[in-house]
Amino acid sequence: MLRAEYQSCPQRGTRKATGQAKYTGDISLPGCFTARFCTARFAHAKILNIDVSRAKKLPGVKAVLTTKEVSNIKFGHSPARFDETALAVDKVRHVGDEVAAVAAVDEQTAREALELIKVEYEELPFILNPIDALADNAPLIHAEYPRNICQEVHNEVGNVEKGFAEAYLVRTDTFANKKSDGACLEPQATLANFDINGNLTLWTSTQVSHYVQRTVAIVLQMPIDKVRVIAPYVGGGFGVKASAGSHEIIACMLSQNTHCPVRLVLDREEVFMHNRARHQFYHEMKIGVDKYGKILVHKHLSVLDGGAYSSFGIATIYYNGSLLHAPYAIPNMRYDAYRVFTNKPASGALRGHGGLSNRACFEAQLDMVAAETQNRPGGNQN
Repeated sequence: MLRAEYQSCPQRGTRKATGQAKYTGDISLPGCFTARFCTARFAHAKILNIDVSRAKKLPGVKAVLTTKEVSNIKFGHSPARFDETALAVDKVRHVGDEVAAVAAVDEQTAREALELIKVEYEELPFILNPIDALADNAPLIHAEYPRNICQEVHNEVGNVEKGFAEAYLVRTDTFANKKSDGACLEPQATLANFDINGNLTLWTSTQVSHYVQRTVAIVLQMPIDKVRVIAPYVGGGFGVKASAGSHEIIACMLSQNTHCPVRLVLDREEVFMHNRARHQFYHEMKIGVDKYGKILVHKHLSVLDGGAYSSFGIATIYYNGSLLHAPYAIPNMRYDAYRVFTNKPASGALRGHGGLSNRACFEAQLDMVAAETQNRPGGNQN
């Protein structure tokens, strides 16, 4: 059970408005260290060597971790697509991918330590467009996913070919939205502390404390009942804080390594590299209606820009199809979609994921159909 100050109560709004509310970044413990990430400056590159020797010698640095010192157990949102690690192993897949982490006595020392970490890379061809990523000769972002396809869906209801053959008007339109991100007032923040009995307490700005608990337990190979996650006041989430992140896992690993509490608060640039933003969608919609404008058939082809990791992608691609036609009764429908990896930060569950751009595009197409049927001889004049 959460402590009283974190429970829902009438005073929560007042505390936020008056500045009395304590967010994760406001919480500290005696002897707490500050953590920072060393992140990739290439969109796609092999990691040849990481030299942390100078960073370790800097006064005030308490720990420096690379993939050699941490768990490389994969995690993610859906067990069907665990493809992330706390720190990048072998290669980085987007600008901002985390490759090393430090804990130091204060923020300035931690940032100075990052400047002393030298990472040797071999640049690889990168892909920023999901259509290009589907090409047979495109470089693979994850070796286990041919053509960079994270997930594909193919569903049909009724008889689409018959529906188009009987339609009075058939038109095809293509649409694309921009990838969009959430800028919460509170950036991602976390504070990890191991006690002398090996119990972990993690304060973190999250929408999904139980997901975080499960993920941390899996990656650190701990019994789940020894992991306690507390979500204090959260300054905005909207989906970008709806899964466990590498910042939470690394803070735990640094606390375990130093035997002291460790706090990590992302800056605004790191937030945009770490967030699970809304997917960019490419839609091709083909529709058939009778002369009164009644929808007889609809065919939808969609490509989703998933970024470098799976995140919520499996759910999003299904929502993209299942939410498209509500509230319309359409007897013949076909949905084909591909959620594709690119060398961008991963896309995820920002507000109504999979149910916004498709609905907006479909309504725009219906407006164009209505205008065309009214202007056609013999069409609906009402």
